[in-house]
Amino acid sequence: MRASDFPDDQTQPQQAAGYNFRAGATIDQRYTLLRLLGKGGMGEVWEARHATLDRLVALKLVRVGGEMRVRLLHEAKLLASLHHSAIVSVHDAGVTADGVGYLAMDVLVGTSLATRLEHGRLAVREGVALFVELLTGLEAAHAAGIVHRDIKPDNVLLVARGGRQAPTLIDFGIAVPIAGAGAHVDLAGTPVYMAPEQLTGQACDQRTDIWSTCVSLYETVTGRMPFSGADLAGTAQQVIELPLSYPTDVADFDGRLWAIVTRGLRKAPADRIGSATELRTALAAWLAQGLGAGTPPPPPRPNPGVLTLSPFAALIRKKLTES
Repeated sequence: MRASDFPDDQTQPQQAAGYNFRAGATIDQRYTLLRLLGKGGMGEVWEARHATLDRLVALKLVRVGGEMRVRLLHEAKLLASLHHSAIVSVHDAGVTADGVGYLAMDVLVGTSLATRLEHGRLAVREGVALFVELLTGLEAAHAAGIVHRDIKPDNVLLVARGGRQAPTLIDFGIAVPIAGAGAHVDLAGTPVYMAPEQLTGQACDQRTDIWSTCVSLYETVTGRMPFSGADLAGTAQQVIELPLSYPTDVADFDGRLWAIVTRGLRKAPADRIGSATELRTALAAWLAQGLGAGTPPPPPRPNPGVLTLSPFAALIRKKLTES
């Protein structure tokens, strides 16, 4: 969980609307809340101190009903099974008597990749190197049988480690076991990063994470999304129906890297890069070989004009409106 996004100059409120958590409060007789690190629609993240161990943690707090309680404890169990420097570590989890669910994780000093991209895209080699490292964590998750389902720059934390910014994958709140991923047909995740099969409620597996990783990589090195409609339904329609456009304005993006990214963004999972290991190996080979050593960029594709609203896009719009 991030810390340096929120400085120590009291620019962040110590109480968030809709919640009663305050600095100095104690959670489950163990964790004393120190300062608010962030908040979202489902809860808050606080820096807290464990009373017995005198240890700082990032404490994710949510008001839990039946489904949220299950989801929080599910996330805790998944993260507890993973041990990798590119994945956030969880130490404790529980639900208090008054219905507050908590997840205790490492306090990570850093900022999200999304926040970094607000200042402009990364140089292509820098961005590719970052994702090569991030993919080692995704490999570990997939090896443990876990599909993240929500890979995006907001969920990649750049942590100061060894004099550099190292990526760490966070927020496994909607992750599912690969073995049972096909049973999860809810529209869960962030639509602009979702793979076609995720948008249409079909089975998800590790190739679903490959799609969202390649969307995030494309955004990181070009400064824009690979698919972008007038609204979320229009974007979803592009994800399903349109080919990717080559970033002709990005001088340090070459044809060989394009071939890797487009393989990761093929519409049918069976045609896509099949594993995090395969994607990492291909990107590492691109880094080793150097810019311009591969094939030239493809010719620009013709402008398809304005897409009419397909029945599928109308369905997606209805789902998004109801979500």
